[in-house]
Amino acid sequence: MKLNRLLLSGVVAIGIFSSNAAIRAVTPTAWNGNPKCWQMARHNEKMKEVAAGGAPVVFIGDSITHYWEGAGRQVWRKFFAEGPRRAINLGTSADRTEHVLWRLTEGGELDGYEAKCILLMIGTNNSGHFPFEKEPPVDTILGIREILRVIAEKQPKARVILTAIFPRGATADDACRRRNDVVNKEIARFADGKRVIWCDFSDKFLSADGRLSPELFPDLLHPGERGYEIWAGSVVPLVDKVLSALPGETIASVWPSNPRGYSFTFPSAVRPETRFPDQSWWKTRCLEKRNEIVGNGGIEYDIVMVGDSITHRWEREGGEGRELFAELKKTYRILNLGYGGDRTQHVAWRMENGELEGYKAKLFTLMIGTNNPERNPADVAAGVKRVLEIIRAKHPEAKVVLMPIFPRGAKPDDKNRVRNEKVNAIIMGYADGKDVIWLDFNAEFLEPDGTMTKRVMNDLLHPNATGYQIWLDAISPVFKRILGK
Repeated sequence: MKLNRLLLSGVVAIGIFSSNAAIRAVTPTAWNGNPKCWQMARHNEKMKEVAAGGAPVVFIGDSITHYWEGAGRQVWRKFFAEGPRRAINLGTSADRTEHVLWRLTEGGELDGYEAKCILLMIGTNNSGHFPFEKEPPVDTILGIREILRVIAEKQPKARVILTAIFPRGATADDACRRRNDVVNKEIARFADGKRVIWCDFSDKFLSADGRLSPELFPDLLHPGERGYEIWAGSVVPLVDKVLSALPGETIASVWPSNPRGYSFTFPSAVRPETRFPDQSWWKTRCLEKRNEIVGNGGIEYDIVMVGDSITHRWEREGGEGRELFAELKKTYRILNLGYGGDRTQHVAWRMENGELEGYKAKLFTLMIGTNNPERNPADVAAGVKRVLEIIRAKHPEAKVVLMPIFPRGAKPDDKNRVRNEKVNAIIMGYADGKDVIWLDFNAEFLEPDGTMTKRVMNDLLHPNATGYQIWLDAISPVFKRILGK
């Protein structure tokens, strides 16, 4: 997998996370607020080790890390109690990403000493403690990303071995394991081989059919002694590489021999995919939209707009539709889920992993596909269908206004326009006129001879103010008919 060399520097530059964030997973939280709780007692004990000089190797995590002091204590004594790999165990049972953030920021567990190697595994309690709609994978991913940012700030010379969340549950279709698989697939992209090294050896815990052995994980969540032996045997060579590495030296990530959930055979337009490795603004918008949803406290939206930059520009700073959008919001509660540059697979991932959770909606609008690079219109149409299916499954109470991909290019024979028209001819069949309503006003953007001019789209792709007025005029009667206002 391609490594994202700019991740940590980009995260630090964003600087958007704070204790006021609406998303629980990125909000530093000190457990239950009781200064006498057992977690605080453990934290105070660990701070004594910190004050004594810390250690060159640091383990950070939840009970799976904590229990190096239980089922894994003999293995720990053998590999991490002394010598160059001498380590401090900063695992606390039941911790989620927000608790780790508190321990590293307010708690100061990385302060006052210089570590060389930090091993981080966290997130299984984010999925295990809350239902999907309260803790979708995107929140956990953002929480882990913020922990990496804090580590980079607190320990700028240390390298992080980011370990995949261990498999849990008896079988591969365990609900929490599947959620963790989504998280693992995305956080693996945070590795750059220098500051962050990915480490996944989960195949060593599993049978060929994905079953987790009770001999290795007695409760199907925490390793037994043999599980900790496998953990140590898998990670010690990587720790040694980190400890002996020269400044700037790249260290290869560790991948399972038969990774589950990391490869797909269906068309890319259908395959849910994020853009976390690409551009920091996409990650920022993910956070902003989850904050908007969570911060609104489960309200019912009149309209949820789903799409790419054409939808995004209804509300984007400097967007050509912004003034009209502001007027529209005086009548309707609207959530804009348009992201510039998105393809069907990116929207599918967002719809599956957080952006449809925590609210009700009366009406969705959907237009997507113009950014898809696939040459086969049927593949792009399948991607649109997949997005539509996710919306309908998660919000069966809502109507969906499905729109064709807008025309693009000056002339009718523009290759992208021709491809999009073929997609449109397929997706119009997805509408049933009842729950999914087809709304085609593409002709309004065109001159009588089929050409398109800068009168409606300055770049022949995105509507300008005139183009958004055409859109608004076409869709307003539908809003009034369905929403009654």
